[in-house]
Amino acid sequence: MDALDLSRRLKVLRRTVEMLQTELRHGHMDDELVRRIDTQLEDGIATDPRSAGLRTQVDALRESTLTPRPELLRDAIRACDKLKDAIEGVVSLL
Repeated sequence: MDALDLSRRLKVLRRTVEMLQTELRHGHMDDELVRRIDTQLEDGIATDPRSAGLRTQVDALRESTLTPRPELLRDAIRACDKLKDAIEGVVSLL
């Protein structure tokens, strides 16, 4: 995958993470958005060595959404922030 394609995919992933984070801030758990994040990662992003480290951040996000309690929603919001930061880190290297 070339840098332009990876950059575009990462931007879509970042927007999806932002949508999930907005839902979490409103107290809603959107399982479909979590699935979309997983799908986007599996559809090429995670296979590129430059972005392979994002898998750990996505796993942490998924773990924090398994039992949607108020405390865990805050954890999921923080996990979204960490994932967005990791995405930006990869994009800045492209």
